Amino acid sequence: MILLVLEMMSRACQVAVSSITSFHNQKEDVTDCLSEGLVHEEVIHEPVQNAEYVTNSISCNTFDGLSKHSYDIHMQSACGSTLEDDEFSELGSLSPEVSAIYLAMQHSKLECIDEQSQDSTSTDGCADPDETVELDYFDPYAFIKDLPDLSLVVPKFRPVLLPKQTRSCPRTTLVLDLDETLVHSTLEPCEDSDFTFPVHFNLREHTIYVRCRPYLKEFLETVASMFEIIIFTASQSIYAEQLLNILDPKRRLFRHRVYRESCLFVEGNYLKDLSVLGRDLARVVIVDNSPQAFGFQLDNGVPIESWFDDRNDRELLTLLPFLQSLVGVEDVRPCIARKFNLREKVATAPSLSMHF
Repeated sequence: MILLVLEMMSRACQVAVSSITSFHNQKEDVTDCLSEGLVHEEVIHEPVQNAEYVTNSISCNTFDGLSKHSYDIHMQSACGSTLEDDEFSELGSLSPEVSAIYLAMQHSKLECIDEQSQDSTSTDGCADPDETVELDYFDPYAFIKDLPDLSLVVPKFRPVLLPKQTRSCPRTTLVLDLDETLVHSTLEPCEDSDFTFPVHFNLREHTIYVRCRPYLKEFLETVASMFEIIIFTASQSIYAEQLLNILDPKRRLFRHRVYRESCLFVEGNYLKDLSVLGRDLARVVIVDNSPQAFGFQLDNGVPIESWFDDRNDRELLTLLPFLQSLVGVEDVRPCIARKFNLREKVATAPSLSMHF
């Protein structure tokens, strides 16, 4: 972040040296520079994961990261436009023109992401869809079509993430996405939220408003009795851990929780490589509203429509019979492939010609 600010300051200083303007004009120049230096992040739900001004909604397709199909922007853990006092210790040595620019930066309301750390409170908080400008249509199947081989992305030898299954654990593993699959989170106050909780970011406390997808409780109770349930989210743990503690305070539903740091960051998207879980992929099912998230294991993926606030939604209930049919199956992948035919969608999608 400091490097980004210094770069922007250097550019602004060049403007001041070439043409000294009024304080207000200098502030506008700095704002323009900051705007140019920040790139919009869509955690999928639409898959372009870049730095962006902090929006007033959380989610990530994207917090599960990632911008998902609905173009929700996940809330990022952002650094404010003001810096600590010691970082301004050299201000007195600057010329009046440059000092004015520096102060304009200090008092600017713009907030930005630390691009080096890519720290974010969400993947998959995201902005409300009606507050997001849809710049480009994202085709998850076109993205999957141009993915490189997994061996080119991950080290040849790497430890698995989770302990082995116990004898009492169900043989089949069900991996669930969080944001826009099970819940929708936002920073925008809403009267119909199911619960709220505080999250500290940008040196302030913010209230997260969470809506639960209809029939969520019934769905989780049912699948937890049949599968080993793992939450795999592209959101950061600072947000997701608190949310999951409310959904499952006694930790009896979700046996394991996996967050953004365990995702693979590919072309602006957080992908969930299921092999890192250390489970037999013949018995692993992932439900996610962002198909690109399971692009490396397409035949394990069960797509579901993104959810935000439709109280008449029945997707979780509709999905239950199919999930129940997978219990005890030696290899779930042919069943999933026949049901959703995702490989045909990938084959017919246009090529994006990504470079790795």
